[in-house]
Amino acid sequence: MKKISIFLCFLCFLCDMTHAQSLKDLLLKMPQEVCPSFSEYNLLEIVDNQKNGKPMQTRNQFRTVSTMQELTDDYAHLILTKNSEKELKLLTKNDGTPIIMVISTVICDSLADSSVAFYDTSWQPLRTLDYYTLPPVDTFRHVTIDKATNQLTVSSRHAFRLRTDGSDKPLPPQPVITNTFRWSTEENRFILND
Repeated sequence: MKKISIFLCFLCFLCDMTHAQSLKDLLLKMPQEVCPSFSEYNLLEIVDNQKNGKPMQTRNQFRTVSTMQELTDDYAHLILTKNSEKELKLLTKNDGTPIIMVISTVICDSLADSSVAFYDTSWQPLRTLDYYTLPPVDTFRHVTIDKATNQLTVSSRHAFRLRTDGSDKPLPPQPVITNTFRWSTEENRFILND
């Protein structure tokens, strides 16, 4: 009887340990520093809405509606505002240790600017360069200045993209977004051309 009790305790521990590795569970433990516009209540509401088949939406700290586009056991895509989003992906290192990758994107003048961060499963930050090598800037952003017309042209493409379907097929090329800015002597800065 004692052996059975020990075995059942061990089995419960393993089930609990496996269950804790789900990104949904880790999302509920995410500190507010990782996503300042979200409270613990907002995260609970989104996960609860998914369980109940409701739209995965919540009113964030800025009193605007945020939507979870996708939420699985290893991936989350959260639209925070019309100009910002976060993608979270649960990854596994070669030694089997799970880590969380968070891609934060802000869109300004239709240009997307992203940053990537890595965390262990207790949400302690990890050194990004240990897990990701930054590409040269000119692979995703090219800036030219035409001195004759005082115009600045910025061509960019989104540098961070995640495949969520488990396929190893190459992703289709990202469209290049080009914006032209003109110098405003009144405002002493570049302004996006209309």
